[in-house]
Amino acid sequence: MSSTQKRMVNRTLRFFLTSLIGNVLMAFLVLKAVQKGQHSFSAQEINYFLLFAITIFVTAIEVVVYYSNLRQTQLRQDALNEKLQEVLKGKKASQIVLPTDDPFYELTMTVNKIESHDRHQIHNLTNQGNELKAIVNNLPVGVLVINRHREVQLANPATVDLLQLQIKTDPHPYTMDIKEGKLQALIERTFETKRDHHRTIHLKREPSEKVVEASVVYNKQVHHRFEVIVLLYDITEAWTVEQMQLNFVSNASHELRTPITAISGFAETLMNGAKDDPDKLDEFLRIIQKESRKLVHLSEDILSISRTQSDDQQSLKIEDCDLAALSQEEINVLHRGVQLHQVQVSNQIPEGTKVQTDAEQLGQIIKNLVANGIRYNRPQGKVTISYQETHNRWKLIVQDDGIGIAPENQHKVFERFYRVNSNRPGELVSGTGLGLPIVAESVKNLGGEIRLNSEPGKGSQFILTFPKVWQPITEF
Repeated sequence: MSSTQKRMVNRTLRFFLTSLIGNVLMAFLVLKAVQKGQHSFSAQEINYFLLFAITIFVTAIEVVVYYSNLRQTQLRQDALNEKLQEVLKGKKASQIVLPTDDPFYELTMTVNKIESHDRHQIHNLTNQGNELKAIVNNLPVGVLVINRHREVQLANPATVDLLQLQIKTDPHPYTMDIKEGKLQALIERTFETKRDHHRTIHLKREPSEKVVEASVVYNKQVHHRFEVIVLLYDITEAWTVEQMQLNFVSNASHELRTPITAISGFAETLMNGAKDDPDKLDEFLRIIQKESRKLVHLSEDILSISRTQSDDQQSLKIEDCDLAALSQEEINVLHRGVQLHQVQVSNQIPEGTKVQTDAEQLGQIIKNLVANGIRYNRPQGKVTISYQETHNRWKLIVQDDGIGIAPENQHKVFERFYRVNSNRPGELVSGTGLGLPIVAESVKNLGGEIRLNSEPGKGSQFILTFPKVWQPITEF
């Protein structure tokens, strides 16, 4: 027997005793009233057994009715309690249906409405939670939430990637995950001062260093509760570009200062009387001319990268161009460099090959690629220009058998201002770091693509692919 049934039996027994006593008392009072009003009745004429039996029968009927009502009430209470328990557990409960004249009808309808409203709210909260989780998990920014007990509550995949951690899902001290001393100090300072803090942190990671902008935010909540939110922004690329720009300014300043100093010094020497010596005059003028050419080349590189970056495709002059003649023209311009480095340049493009392009920009591309092939080649080396054609595209291939480019630097050579350390074998040497970026920008303007194949000690191959029919690039 369940506890509910025991309570019902106990209440029914108490009701039986109370009802029996009341009925007996009522029978006694009725009997006295009858005897008082009817003096002709004698005690022998009254059947006390029958009176007692009637009292017991009436009491039994009352008990049966009471128990039936009590059972019906208990069944409804059990149904309501079961439904509310299901609501508390977040489960879907069936609707309770009662007749409109039932005393529990209004209460049942209210509970049904509460259950429907609660289920709707849970559905909305679940959807919002899933959406928020999806957003946080797909953010490119690292998000780490630490509660007031210094335990990790949440860490999105970007945080795991940046810090290279295996973060547990259960709450645990954040110091188990974050080993970077500067980041730990920033978080502790936020806990102590209850203020936001920011700092740029360099993380030693393989294969390269990561530069992270860390923002530690103090988030105050109700009832003196709070949490600390760590936001990690990967600024490695922007920081690298900034360093490249600073290096370029330094390199360009050095490249400018050297020829300017030479020109100024030799001009002053000539003015002080050296011009009267014909041999010295010719020698110094040749040096001044050489240094002046360096300045011109540097200025051309800077202007070219600026022009290709700012030019829109509407300013291009697209026309049919003789590719073989254009290539030979650019090779002839580099004749002095060919002789100086003792490199053979071979133009293997068939005569009369026509392409639809901007001759000026394509000529700049060919000149820069051939110049690179000459400069970074070995004595008696070779640079080859060739042409290939498919059904809707054509390729210009510039290949050399020079020093080549190391694999780890091949994806960087088209970045502006990038220069590789010259004291390592198989890498590019001095220059402004603008030649190949100019090529990449010009190829993009002409609607083409550029690919590099290179191996240290075996040379480099630049493959440029262009559409046969030029079309402007549509920005979306």
